[in-house]
Amino acid sequence: MSEPHNHEGDEEPRAGFWATLPRGTVTRVLILLALLVGIVVLQRKAGAIAGCMNQSFMAPQPRALGTPRGDAAERGPIHVQVQVPEAAPR
Repeated sequence: MSEPHNHEGDEEPRAGFWATLPRGTVTRVLILLALLVGIVVLQRKAGAIAGCMNQSFMAPQPRALGTPRGDAAERGPIHVQVQVPEAAPR
């Protein structure tokens, strides 16, 4: 029927490590490693980033007109007078 095949004389050339990898695998691995490094760096600097964001989004404290800028203790208390208009007769 069929003759047994002798494998001693047939040597297939061995492909190198890089040739056996599917296309794009090395690129994907490098991109994922770069993303992982970025995540770790951001995680370690999260406290500093949060402090910086807190300072940048903090609204300035309101001050009374005509008062100098400085510490609130130096300025003293703020006195306000509210005037309500009288109701018009119906």
